Amino acid sequence: MAQIFLTGATGFIGRHLLPALIQANHHVRCLMRKTVNAKTLQHCSVYQGDLLQPQPWEPAIMGANTVIHLASAHRGTPELLHRTNAEGTAQLVALAERAGVHKFIYLSTLTAAPKPQWPYAYSTWLAEGAIQQSSLDYTIVRCSVIVGPGDPFLGGIIKIAQRWPVVPVIGDGQTRFQVLDVRDVVRCLLQIVREERFSKKLLSIGGPEALSYEEIVDRVLVALRVRKRKVHVPRRLTRWLVSRLEEWGVHTPFAPGHFLSRDHCAQSLNVLQEHFGFIPKTLRHTLEDAFAP
Repeated sequence: MAQIFLTGATGFIGRHLLPALIQANHHVRCLMRKTVNAKTLQHCSVYQGDLLQPQPWEPAIMGANTVIHLASAHRGTPELLHRTNAEGTAQLVALAERAGVHKFIYLSTLTAAPKPQWPYAYSTWLAEGAIQQSSLDYTIVRCSVIVGPGDPFLGGIIKIAQRWPVVPVIGDGQTRFQVLDVRDVVRCLLQIVREERFSKKLLSIGGPEALSYEEIVDRVLVALRVRKRKVHVPRRLTRWLVSRLEEWGVHTPFAPGHFLSRDHCAQSLNVLQEHFGFIPKTLRHTLEDAFAP
């Protein structure tokens, strides 16, 4: 049984991972920015705070032998992304080293890259560097877009398809995604917690299909059993408009992944079978689960 310090417990992935960790009899201490009333949290220790202000929660990491770092900012100003993802992770790494943590697991993204013109990708690449340069026994997992109950990417497409008279397709719609079901991500993370063979590894993972954005939209429409016209819209204009609306407090169903202009794929469609020994869910199976009676 591991003593785990978990960030991002109330995020999309954390909400699926935390119950699985508890069910596997791990003792979990959760760091979150604000306390929420969730039944699962009754079975773990909860600490409220910010990655960059560790004084209130620093004692919680003492005695933990594993850190699972899920917390990150996916949208916002370049300064916010850098502060949260790069500086916040570096702070957590330093604390983990001082606390004698054995294993540090970081959920990253396939878009991570040393390119400052891509603020989110650059901030996660800097976070990876802080981990790799540390003395910790780390595993970095770069994921493609993660989908499942409550996800912003597929969930956003579903909301648009259900409520809008037409379905916008961002850009030419040919950017490919190796979408990965969140429950398969949880299976991978549980194995990494349990096994030592992932020590000092950077893994790139994705689902069993490389689908274009337009193909994903088409599959959503089939799953919903609706027929709607698709309209291609310019990528930059739509991104700008969505950003302005959110600055004014107007929520949209668009997620950052909708605007990606380069493929979001791992090197192999069989990567989970090769590294973790199981075949991941297809998008069809994820959609069937989403619309199951």
